This record gives sequence, structure tokens and C-alpha cells, in this order.
Amino acid sequence: MSFAGRLTAAIGALVALVGTFMPWLRSGTVDRSSYDLVDVVERLGFSPGGFVGIAVAVWPIAPLALVSTVVAQWPGWTSAWSTIGAATSAGITSVYVGGIALAVLVAPDVGLFRIRLGAWLTLVGASVMLVGACVTTVAVRWGRPIGLGRRAPASAPPAGRS
Repeated sequence: MSFAGRLTAAIGALVALVGTFMPWLRSGTVDRSSYDLVDVVERLGFSPGGFVGIAVAVWPIAPLALVSTVVAQWPGWTSAWSTIGAATSAGITSVYVGGIALAVLVAPDVGLFRIRLGAWLTLVGASVMLVGACVTTVAVRWGRPIGLGRRAPASAPPAGRS
């Protein structure tokens, strides 16, 4: 089950990655990707301080976060801690990338721009990635190996002891 969750998270991350490079908005005759959009938001001063300002400022590293999430899902890493790390990476990245895409999708329609496919594709990819993280977390919780706070099942006493 952990493999299915990790595979789902990796596919979601790749879909979201493709979506970040596709057009998110059309203003006039110009299509703008998420990176063009962040540049315009910063240049026009619409990016407030605090958490939102930081989220917009670090958006250019979203591809690195998405690729790191795909790498973290590598099937050769099967220890419980690598599985927890993969689920955590997918969860945090999906919330960040999906949150930015959702913010663009629910922005008030002022008639100056049209939402394009890239924002939707990024949101779908982030959602799939979050589902994969949840499946992986459930697999770790109920299928976790000995060593993560779970004791070995009771068995017969060792030989020579009574």
C-alpha cells in the first residue's frame, strides 16, 4: 500500500510540475505562466508582507520542491523513516503548490484576465499528490515495521527459559 501511495504522490507531483509551466492566466492576448504571474504580482506591489508575501517570493523554487518530492518517492527507499519523509515531503509540497493555484482560481473575476488550464492542472496534481501522501501515511500507520514505537508481537518465551 505504501508503494501505491508513493507512486500516486510522484504522479501528482509531475502533473503539478507540468501545470506550473503551462499558461495560468490570459490577459489581453498574452498567456502568463505561474512564474510570469508571480513576477507581475511582485512588480505591481500586490504581494503583501507576512506569510502570503513569503509564499509568493519563494514560488520560483516550486519546481525544485516538486522534483524533490518525486525523488523522495523512489521505490528503492523502503525504510519506515524514508516512507515518513516521502509522505511529509508530498504533503507539505502539495499544500503549498495547491494553495497558490487555488488562490489564483478563486481570485475575483475582474474581466481583465481569463483563467487558463495551467492553474487547474497544478491544483489537480497537488490534490493527487496529497492523496498519495495520505495513503502513504495510512500505510505507515497500520503497516509500520517494528522500531517505530511498536513492539514485537508476543510469542513463546525464548528457549531455555520458563
